[in-house]
Amino acid sequence: MLHLRTGRVLELTALGGATRTARFQPEPDGTWTGLDGHYAGEPLRVVRRADGTVDHLDQAGFVCTRTPYDPAAEVPGGVDAQGRQAD
Repeated sequence: MLHLRTGRVLELTALGGATRTARFQPEPDGTWTGLDGHYAGEPLRVVRRADGTVDHLDQAGFVCTRTPYDPAAEVPGGVDAQGRQAD
């Protein structure tokens, strides 16, 4: 889930809330920079379609979408059939 917090800080959390969260501060160029944890100093940017609507978020190279990956689509590194495993 994506939350806008005080000071325009973005916070990304898992739907279940059981995994790590990531907080990002806004930058003048429209991107955000990670504040803490695994993403400290890492960029977050909005990727838009040709018509200007949001396609996905690029979180330091990780693609965040509202829908799961299409199983037929090419995904760099492949997709684990069991889903993401805990660290």
